[in-house]
Amino acid sequence: MGVESLIQYVRTSSVRTDIIGALCPGAKATNELLSAVTASESAIYDALSNLEGRGLVTSMDDRWRLTGTGRLVADTIHRQQRLEELFAVDSQYWESHDTSVLPQPFRCRLPEVDDYTVIRGTQTDINRPVREVVSRVESVPHCDVVSPVYHPEYESAMPDNDESRLVVSCAVIDEMLETESVSLDINRFEETTVRVTPVPYALAVADNWMIITLPELDGAWPSAKIISETDGAISWARDLFTHLWENATPVEMYLDGH
Repeated sequence: MGVESLIQYVRTSSVRTDIIGALCPGAKATNELLSAVTASESAIYDALSNLEGRGLVTSMDDRWRLTGTGRLVADTIHRQQRLEELFAVDSQYWESHDTSVLPQPFRCRLPEVDDYTVIRGTQTDINRPVREVVSRVESVPHCDVVSPVYHPEYESAMPDNDESRLVVSCAVIDEMLETESVSLDINRFEETTVRVTPVPYALAVADNWMIITLPELDGAWPSAKIISETDGAISWARDLFTHLWENATPVEMYLDGH
C-alpha cells in the first residue's frame, strides 16, 4: 500500500485518525489510548490491530507507538488538517487568488499563516486595504517590503534606515526608465537597501505582523490583503522575503545594466 493510500486509509476513519494523533507526542499504554480516543473499546482495539497490520503502529511492553511510516503519515495528516483550517477562515479568498505565484516550498508551508484576517475594500471604503498597510508600515521602526507595483503612499510610508529592506519589481523600474510615468524615487532611500527582481506578489513583514497580497486568478492586481500577527506567519513571511532577497539584484547594478 502506497503512502497516499495509507493516508487515505487513516483519514477515512475518525478512530484511526484520533489514534494516530494521540500517539504523535509519544508512546502510550493501551489504557491511556482508551482514555484519549472517543470511541468504544472494541472500535479502538480493532483500529489498533488494523493500523499495526499496515505498519503504522507497533506495540512494545503494552505501549503503542508510531512506526517510522506512521510518523510520516501523521505529519502529512497534520499538515492537511492545518491546510483545511487555513481554507476555513476565508475560503472565498483562496478560491479567487493565485497561490501558484509562490515558490512551491512556501505553498507547502502556507498553513503556518494561521489566525489571519483578510482585509478588503468595500463600496463605502475602497481604500481600506491601502490605509491598513500604510498605518502598519508607518508604525514600525523598520520592516522588509516587496513591491510588485508602484504605489506612492507605500513609498512614502516605507522607513529609511539600515534595518529596512525593499524589493521592487523589475516592471516598476523598467516603466520608470522607459516612460517616466512612474516617479519612484530610488534616491529617497539613503539607508534602506533596495534590490530588484521579477515578483508577482506583495509582501511586508515586521517584528509583530506580516501582510501578503496575491494576484487574482484573472491576473488582476487585487486590493484584498492577508494580515497575520502570529509567530508562525511572521516566520513564514521572513523566510519568503529572504528567499526573494538572496536572488534579487542591487538596484544600482540593475540600473547600470540599463
